[in-house]
Amino acid sequence: MNATNLEKIAKLEMLFAEQEYTVQTLNDIVTRQDRDIVKLKADYQDLKFQYLDLKSQMPDQGSSSEVPPHY
Repeated sequence: MNATNLEKIAKLEMLFAEQEYTVQTLNDIVTRQDRDIVKLKADYQDLKFQYLDLKSQMPDQGSSSEVPPHY
């Protein structure tokens, strides 16, 4: 092999290594975001159940078509 071919191969190896690093970094980010989304969904469900529980404990506000007593 001549020097030009060796330089081209070295450059390709360097580009491949950079690409591999980029893909791994992006994979780590996507994996972390997936964990965050799963946790946020669980937190949302917990808050939803708490809200519904609190709402069921509130006294009935009556019909919105009723006229307030001061009218």
